[in-house]
Amino acid sequence: MIRTMSEKEILQTRQAHLSTPFAYRTMQEVEEKRNQTPDLPHRHDYFTVLVVEQAEGVHQIDFITYPFRANTLYFVSPEQIHHVTLRPPAPHGHVILFRPDFLQEYSISPAQLYDLDLFFNCNENGPLELTADEITRLLPYIQGIADEYLSEKMQKWEAVGAWLKLFLLECKRLKAAQKIVSKTWDKRQSEIVKQFKNDVERYFRADHKVNEYADRQHLTANHLNEVIKSETGTSTKDFIQNRLLLEAKRLARYSNLNAKEIAYRLGYEDVAHFSKFFKKWEGVAFTEFREKTDL
Repeated sequence: MIRTMSEKEILQTRQAHLSTPFAYRTMQEVEEKRNQTPDLPHRHDYFTVLVVEQAEGVHQIDFITYPFRANTLYFVSPEQIHHVTLRPPAPHGHVILFRPDFLQEYSISPAQLYDLDLFFNCNENGPLELTADEITRLLPYIQGIADEYLSEKMQKWEAVGAWLKLFLLECKRLKAAQKIVSKTWDKRQSEIVKQFKNDVERYFRADHKVNEYADRQHLTANHLNEVIKSETGTSTKDFIQNRLLLEAKRLARYSNLNAKEIAYRLGYEDVAHFSKFFKKWEGVAFTEFREKTDL
């Protein structure tokens, strides 16, 4: 019989928690604290927006390494594994942290947040690279967030939530503008993709087949695949399998669960089937991947 474990047990010692519903810090403040306490790859129970105006180093998110670039935003969702490595000179930028319950009470619902297409619990969404003029458009919102957060004014959290919503909406506009420039925009296809991504995030552990996601949108599997392939460059099957693989890798590297327990968590009743899936999609056996010490 498979033993049920709490999330605290599963994630060993690399789970970071936010003691308050919302926090704002400069990148330099965060780096000074990290110099006192070595930073290891970890996952959060909150959302993070890293606004880099200037920095040298890399940001690793779910096994993908992104070099820091000026005027770039990095969005990290709860449960994503990430790790920051910085080099001199001192970084210049901002770190905005907020828990789902803060959004629910003071800003927007978690569902609305995912509709913004900024946060996604998978490596399908990369950093948002902006121009110097575009990052300048965001700074008043960030300043508003910081000023209210550091104040003791009446209804300060409502004000922080309002500034946060404006900031996220402006990020959405900047990202959408890049999409419009890069390809013809199709609103209906965009809605199909958005729901598919949200459905995968919600159901990937139980539903592994394309037709299960097509049925939710009253589409044929072929039509759904055509839309997803056109909009993301990835087939529906590959998208689902990649999400399963990512979660398997997270649990393999950052939990004490064995292969059988991980297989069960991801909807596989047969560990041999899970092992075959892992080897096919990752290119190495599960045990070999787990034994690696480097990310």
